[in-house]
Amino acid sequence: MVEDGAVTLADSPGRALSRAHPLTMFGLDALIAGAARLRPMRLAAADASTGAAIDHAELDRRVAAFRADLRSFDFLPGERIILFAAPSSATLIALIGIISAGLEPVAAPLGLSVGALAAGARAVAAAALIAPASIGGESLEELVFGVAAQAPSIRLIGSLDGTIDGAVDFGPRSRSENDSPASTRSAPGKKVLIGALDQYGAPHFLEQAGLVSSGLGLIAKAHVNGSAPLLSLVSPGTIGGLVAGPLAALLSGAALHFLAPFDAADFLATLDALGPLRLVAPRAAMADLDAAGLLTSGALLACIAVHRAGEDEPAFEPSHPYSCPIIEIGADGALRAPPRPVPGRAAY
Repeated sequence: MVEDGAVTLADSPGRALSRAHPLTMFGLDALIAGAARLRPMRLAAADASTGAAIDHAELDRRVAAFRADLRSFDFLPGERIILFAAPSSATLIALIGIISAGLEPVAAPLGLSVGALAAGARAVAAAALIAPASIGGESLEELVFGVAAQAPSIRLIGSLDGTIDGAVDFGPRSRSENDSPASTRSAPGKKVLIGALDQYGAPHFLEQAGLVSSGLGLIAKAHVNGSAPLLSLVSPGTIGGLVAGPLAALLSGAALHFLAPFDAADFLATLDALGPLRLVAPRAAMADLDAAGLLTSGALLACIAVHRAGEDEPAFEPSHPYSCPIIEIGADGALRAPPRPVPGRAAY
């Protein structure tokens, strides 16, 4: 946790588990590199709205490109970068690239005000702010510069896609043969922390080992594996969204598909195209999914419901006893207690 910019990491069952599982010894960038060696041609991430898709080898290459771009600037090890976290493969690449460069990402969920974002940037003394140029056709340029104007520590603004006037272009690009992922990867060192802003813009930091531990617990609970894809409607701008989407996919070998912005017709078409899958959705959307009959349609093998920061809703109880299993996770990445068992209802 963070108080006035100082990081404190409280002990928890998750941290105890993180000391026990060998995968928690590795950073997220090392897990990406390992996946590229083990399953280079298997689909890693895709954006359902555009059809763009990358395999694990390409994901590792793009992370290397992002890392190299960051290293061309005068960042000091451990400096912090605010990342506007849209549900997209570009966000995933940026997040891992920042970590791989020895910097600390601070993910900002969508929907925060300029004031909250600027307060978060000041609290962490952010050296840079990186964001997509637009989301759903709505430009973020005014938001980006509004935050930078109120956070004097920011000395670089970057764009993930499209054009933000005066911003550095961090969009995908090809690399030369002499600039391979292996040649630009740093020697193992101290793993950086990963931060996220809450609904007020207050930053909270976690160790990567604890995040991996939470991801392992989730995939065990939700039976996530490479036999069925994950479809995420949730921004990795919260720890819960990061664990339920990118980390669960990376640790299980499941292909991760993002759908943003949400459109009902696109959502149904994506369900049809991908076949039975596991859905990562906001907890607030569960009632709509239930009312639409999607929890009993067979299209969803399970649903991982991610709570917003500050959301303290009870466990969701679907209207039909034969709904797919529902696993709830808080914005902090902790699994929530399930509702009382109902005879006939599917459960893990």
